[in-house]
Amino acid sequence: MTATHETAMPQDPEAEASVLSAMILSRDVLQECLVELEPDDFYIPSNQKIFSAISEMFSRNLPVDTISLADYLKTQGELERVGGRAYLLDLGNNTLALAGWHNHVDMIRRDSTLRRMISASAQITALAYDAPENTKEVVDRAEKLLLDVTNRDVRNSYQSLEEIMGEYYEQLGELCADQSKKLGVSTGFPSIDAMLLGLRPGQMVVVGARPGVGKTSFALNLAVNAAADGASVAFFSLEMSKVEIAQRLLSSQSGVSLQDIRAARIRDNQWPMLLQATDDLSRLDIMIDDTPGTTVTEIRAKARRMLHGKELGVVIVDYLQLLSPPVGGHRADSRATEVSEMSRGIKIMAKDLNCPVIALSQLNRQVTDRKGQKPQLSDLRESGSIEQDADIVILLDRSMTEDEAARDDRPDVGITNFIIAKNRSGALGEVPLTFVGNKTKFLEVTNRYPND
Repeated sequence: MTATHETAMPQDPEAEASVLSAMILSRDVLQECLVELEPDDFYIPSNQKIFSAISEMFSRNLPVDTISLADYLKTQGELERVGGRAYLLDLGNNTLALAGWHNHVDMIRRDSTLRRMISASAQITALAYDAPENTKEVVDRAEKLLLDVTNRDVRNSYQSLEEIMGEYYEQLGELCADQSKKLGVSTGFPSIDAMLLGLRPGQMVVVGARPGVGKTSFALNLAVNAAADGASVAFFSLEMSKVEIAQRLLSSQSGVSLQDIRAARIRDNQWPMLLQATDDLSRLDIMIDDTPGTTVTEIRAKARRMLHGKELGVVIVDYLQLLSPPVGGHRADSRATEVSEMSRGIKIMAKDLNCPVIALSQLNRQVTDRKGQKPQLSDLRESGSIEQDADIVILLDRSMTEDEAARDDRPDVGITNFIIAKNRSGALGEVPLTFVGNKTKFLEVTNRYPND
């Protein structure tokens, strides 16, 4: 028996069937598998034909289910060759496949790679036996055979500078020709947008403040503004429930006091405003998850589905210190180390999802003990690598009492200074905003709240 004898080839028919089942049951899985796999990755010929048929149906925008798939294969004269309707029905009924499809894809790719290596090795052996006097040709051929195997498992994430510059030059021309095309996610605050030039894909944005200054209120304002401007928003609240978030959003949008909404003291003339606000908010593409103690990995997986592939999206995490370390990960020697690892995970998530990720963060308590209470980058609580990983750091500064506001070095009553303390791609500076506390709403200082 030779190494290339088919009984010796690595294969896993159960994994192949499981992946095909998951593709039939879930369109999202189908799309990911079409990216990860090729027909030749399947060892069983009938599975190769089914995978190819699913791929062809998807490219033609046809529905993929067992009945439609059977009909399509029948028109191709392949239905009986793949096992008939009975085999397709078995695939469609295997709902457990959705639980482990990703691991099964890895198994299929592994076996496919091993088969390719075995085949390449056999060809190299044959070349070596039949080698001409000039062995350079044999070596060159052997290297190509091995590279053909390994290239599939090594993603070509690199590009030449020539390609990068050429692509960006064209992109720049398109942006200049179409000024309506958005450069990034808008915060909805013109002064902040003018300094940041929009929140760009891959950016990690940290918003830090003391408790009670308005981190969550700003994040919710930003979520509504971004969604109103056409962005999809994935909001992860580790501190507040969905109901509390709904109350804040309703107050901010309607102008009705948050206290009145919480106490259910609504006057007759306020119901039309609440109804309009509810209708306006319901039209926005904002998804909220309030699962406590979630991890960066879970957020990344959920956000991928919540943003559903839209070109303009943003992820907001409230807040960083409440994230849990990875499940099953090694125990960090300190909480600061854990937070640093999670910070790096958020930056990687921003690049992977190709959207800005806004992470709220607590500031250390010593900021209130300092003579000058203006927050600084070093005040980021359990900072570790937060400052290093972040592309943009915004620190919120507000006087908490009238006595504090009376000092020359502190913001006036009702004013929150947005300190852009780090901006990897732009200017630093301060933007003063008015905070309407009973309606949890931030406004440009030149504007007035319509109901005030």
